Amino acid sequence: RPTKYVCMLSLPLLAPPANVYVYAQEALDPNVIWARRVGMWTVAEAPSRTVDSVAEVRLSLRFERPAAAGPGLVQLLFFHSSELSLLGTTDSDGRRALCCTDRAAAAGACRRAGMLVVRGDGEADEQQPGVWVRDVPFRGPEATGAVDATVRVSRSGVHYLLLASCAPSTGSVLVSGSTAWLNPHGYLPAELYAFLPFFGAMAALYSALLALWVGLCVRHRSLLLPLQVYIGGVILLGWLEAVTWYRDYDLFNAGGSRGVVPIVLGVLASTAKKTVSRLLLLVVCLGYGVVRPTLGATASRVCALGIAYGVASALHDIAANVSQLSEASAPLRLLGILPVFVLDVLFYW
Repeated sequence: RPTKYVCMLSLPLLAPPANVYVYAQEALDPNVIWARRVGMWTVAEAPSRTVDSVAEVRLSLRFERPAAAGPGLVQLLFFHSSELSLLGTTDSDGRRALCCTDRAAAAGACRRAGMLVVRGDGEADEQQPGVWVRDVPFRGPEATGAVDATVRVSRSGVHYLLLASCAPSTGSVLVSGSTAWLNPHGYLPAELYAFLPFFGAMAALYSALLALWVGLCVRHRSLLLPLQVYIGGVILLGWLEAVTWYRDYDLFNAGGSRGVVPIVLGVLASTAKKTVSRLLLLVVCLGYGVVRPTLGATASRVCALGIAYGVASALHDIAANVSQLSEASAPLRLLGILPVFVLDVLFYW
């Protein structure tokens, strides 16, 4: 039976991303491998750190077999992405497998069936300084097992954590507990950390720009055009967008998880700014506020286009941020992107 892969990356399906992963009696079946991938910094190379900063992954997991009948094994592996080549073997048909099967063991591709293949031998980690391996054996009818460990990060880059059940005799295993990935700056994955100072700086710049714009509008209020008020509204929406996203990443960094509500608020703020910006550009191109005091009958069509774009863009962006839209099928991705693309073309046409 071929090995199946259940990949749970930084953005789990239908759930916002997190760096504290909680398992609640989730079933790990035989010949299935769960994989998590997170960017990590070492303490020395981190862009931000404190005196007591650490770079580590904390594992606290419990394993239970509801129908234990014989011996079994669950394995955990933690390694840097550069060590992916140390895992797995290729059979005579050219297919790559991470689990050592009876056929592969008989052919000499690996040494022991029912285990992950690490550097081609499937043995323990004494000879694998770059790959951390922890076995959770079930002896006989034993039904429970546990792992409580802390793994230090010695190299910056993308790291993987695998939970594998390669032996069919293990049966279904219920996994409970949590894994916490701690970077020196907090819980934010290394690939997302740059967003925190970026949105902080953007919020500060928008604050200064908004204060300047309001001051100028108050000073020249007798000469104001409606367009200048609308420009102030766009600046306000930009400030709201930056503050919302900064707060979202700050909470993520502090607590290790992201709620759906902050993400949706950030997406809606971004969508509102994009929509109003496009509408403002469109009405200026139509001459409003410059050579035309009103848009007349065109106003209703402009409003309809803006509402349609806002709804389509909000739905697409929420789906892309809250769920794994990138892992969806091509037709489903096209269904989300096509309306936004068409409406963007209409705006600029």
